[in-house]
Amino acid sequence: MINSKIAKTAKHIVTLLVQGRYVELEKLSHGVRLKAADIAETIKEYRATLIIPDDTAFEALDVIEVRSSNPQNFSVNIKLWSVEEERSDLTLETHMIESNGELMDVEIDDIHVL
Repeated sequence: MINSKIAKTAKHIVTLLVQGRYVELEKLSHGVRLKAADIAETIKEYRATLIIPDDTAFEALDVIEVRSSNPQNFSVNIKLWSVEEERSDLTLETHMIESNGELMDVEIDDIHVL
């Protein structure tokens, strides 16, 4: 079963991505690895209309706990969905770090076809 905080964070990230709010994504991830321009370019090159899937997609995330991490963190791959393909082959790779907030802290590692 997926940690509900991870699922909530993943849905927030996907919502920002679908809405084209790339600067907010960069701020959310503190600009670690991918900048807003990098995210925008990847989405533009993919040429699909991203959508927010139903909540069940966020209950089936690919989550791997990073052992001996303090604070606890996870490698989380989020499959993206599009109008054209439904579940697409585009994947958002992230690291989520436990935080005191409502959402996990996030690092966006990559967006690519997987």
